[in-house]
Amino acid sequence: LYGMRRYEDGARLLTHVDRESTHAASLIVNVAQDTLERPWTVEVHDHADRLHEVVMEPGDVVYYESAACLHARNTPLKGGNYINLFAHYRPVGDP
Repeated sequence: LYGMRRYEDGARLLTHVDRESTHAASLIVNVAQDTLERPWTVEVHDHADRLHEVVMEPGDVVYYESAACLHARNTPLKGGNYINLFAHYRPVGDP
């Protein structure tokens, strides 16, 4: 479990992949949103480099291969705040 993160108006997450040494799979749980002016999509590129733009509501979970798939929130958060819980997994002994 990585923990909770709170994002506020103007927040962005630039396109990246996570560390292979600690992340094979990750999940995002949207815990809460407050007064957003528009949805704040999470962008995930699959193994065929197709872009998936996911709109999350409180209670939704997105599960993805975070060390292999590019992911981001390139559009700035517009409005109040957004709270997510993150968890990351890598099997023991898997490089």
